[in-house]
Amino acid sequence: MKKSDFTPHIRLCTPEDLDDIMDLQERICASMPRPDLFVATCREENASYLAEPNVIFGTYDHDRLIAYASLAFPEKASDNLGWDLGWDEDTVRRCAKLDTIVVDSAYRGYGLQRTLISHCLSYAKAPDPDCFVLTTVSPANTYSLRNVQSEGFQILKRMTKYGGRDRYVLGYHTSGHFPEIYQHP
Repeated sequence: MKKSDFTPHIRLCTPEDLDDIMDLQERICASMPRPDLFVATCREENASYLAEPNVIFGTYDHDRLIAYASLAFPEKASDNLGWDLGWDEDTVRRCAKLDTIVVDSAYRGYGLQRTLISHCLSYAKAPDPDCFVLTTVSPANTYSLRNVQSEGFQILKRMTKYGGRDRYVLGYHTSGHFPEIYQHP
């Protein structure tokens, strides 16, 4: 497919989009060359991302969902990645979690992942200009790692997550400069 063959548009997903979100994620999981590169998000968690203040941004080619990104504001929940970094409660409360980003294989190479990351970062910045956005990426997932780093994320820690999978925890500060005090060696 040529880039000129479609004009993608991005919108906030609604609960009515949940089946399409799950279908796209299932197709992505089935196409992964290695199962440890991507951990699927369960239906309940995806449904929670559709409730404010959390969001899922969907990219559409006409009415077909071709990519999406989820952003959560976990506050003090145990899955807040700030806890993995050993941050204090006040800092953890200011963390957002850029969770799942998937792009239909027919639409890869068009910058959709980076565009969705940018949308999520703008959204996180609106309510809290001093927000930290954290995410995890497999060190072996070179495309996703390159994309998040290109959008300003820095590797903060390497650890085992999600049932024994090797992951980087990466961070982005909405000021555009990650404070040194929060960086890990």
